[in-house]
Amino acid sequence: MATPTDLQSLLRRIEKATTRLEELATKRAESAPAGGSTTSSVDPSTSKAGADGKALLEYEAAVQPQIANFVSYSDKIGGVVAEQARLVETLYHAQRNFLRTATLTKKPTMDQLPGLLGPQQSAIQQIISLRDANRPSEYFDNLSTIAEGIAAFGWVAVEPTPVPYINDMKDSAQFYANRVLKKWREKDENQVEWVKAFLSALRELSAYVKLFHTTGLVWNPKGEDVEVAARAINGEAAAAPVRGTGAPPPPPPPPPPVYTDSGEADGSAGATTRGALFADLNKGGEITSGLRKVEKDQMTHKNPTLRATGLVKEIPHSASTAQQQAPAKQRSPRMELQGSKWVVENYSTEHLTIEATETKQTVYMFNCAGTTLEIKGKLNGVAIDSCQKCGIVFDSLVAQCEIVNCKSVQVQARETVPAIQIDRTDGAQVFLSEAARDNTQITTAKASEVNVSYPHETLNPEDDNFVEQPIPEQFQTVVKNGKLVTTVLEHSC
Repeated sequence: MATPTDLQSLLRRIEKATTRLEELATKRAESAPAGGSTTSSVDPSTSKAGADGKALLEYEAAVQPQIANFVSYSDKIGGVVAEQARLVETLYHAQRNFLRTATLTKKPTMDQLPGLLGPQQSAIQQIISLRDANRPSEYFDNLSTIAEGIAAFGWVAVEPTPVPYINDMKDSAQFYANRVLKKWREKDENQVEWVKAFLSALRELSAYVKLFHTTGLVWNPKGEDVEVAARAINGEAAAAPVRGTGAPPPPPPPPPPVYTDSGEADGSAGATTRGALFADLNKGGEITSGLRKVEKDQMTHKNPTLRATGLVKEIPHSASTAQQQAPAKQRSPRMELQGSKWVVENYSTEHLTIEATETKQTVYMFNCAGTTLEIKGKLNGVAIDSCQKCGIVFDSLVAQCEIVNCKSVQVQARETVPAIQIDRTDGAQVFLSEAARDNTQITTAKASEVNVSYPHETLNPEDDNFVEQPIPEQFQTVVKNGKLVTTVLEHSC
């Protein structure tokens, strides 16, 4: 993976090459009248479409101040947040140079475009990788805000609706931005301004694209061929020719072949691979789902032999091993009524609502993560299976609420629920209403970290509040008179 230093060096080369292209176009346009019968192949509009182009100037005026403001607030936070902000700044410069190139060249083919997008792809990949490498950080929500929203800068490859694409990426970032605001609003005002600065940058980017590139990136139909720009970016462009004096210069050499991983020169395959990479970057955090786990015997810091040789031996994979390493298939979310049973499964961070029309209806919630489900009306029962960090709120149940194989779930009864059964669950928070407090039976088996909250009445109504108590997890068993007698340990209550 390219380092930030490598990217800065590459950007300086791109800026230098783009400047050379502009000088080339300017000289060819100016030398046309003095060349007699020799006609310049560059239209004057091509020269003007360079750094002085209106679209490019508007991009700098609209986006650059927002990025600078965002970087300023990131530096105040410091750490990985500031490091990620520098990568965002690098991405801005890469896109600015790309837009300058677009004003000078004709629209490339789909096979040529990925090669021009390389610096932007690399910057986006580093931004996402930085987030994935710092999951334990207290600023993980900040990193996720940028990682989810930075894909908006991929609008240059989106046709014919880049503006809705940018807005979708902004909405993805808004989820984590709200978590940042919730966590830091009362602690650090700079965090609030940081969120506003990044979201403002995305709004300005959307407004700019809507004004100048409504149906996709606009290229210069009278500009140079894209191969000329590519050779200039790689430092291979020839010096500007002098028109009207002598024979024309020989044609430039062909571009160097693009080598694939197998060592064979195949330019089309390389371009296709880079195009696939850019598409994968838009997946966000899911891009790492297919990575292979590194075993302990392959880790150099845990294997002195590997540190001595510097080589990791490749282990032949059997069919069963390859099958285990295959990434799990992503199931599509589904919420539908099957007869009298509502099925809710495979949702992530969404807020869902179900209107119960009959008391015989039931709800089955399966394989959800971070989902909040609200059930209105009275129904028979609710079952939550294999869910993580989910919350469910219901009005009233005829039978019971069942929680199985879950982690960190919350259940709230607004009215009554006869029974709640919790089985093989780590982390459950039960909220009972005043009506359900004295009439609900809670049964647990192989469950830990289960807490029950309910309203507590006192002699003074003003002192009434919610009381939270844990369900015991430790028990003591002795044999008395030939029978086992089990009691709850005092300190576990």
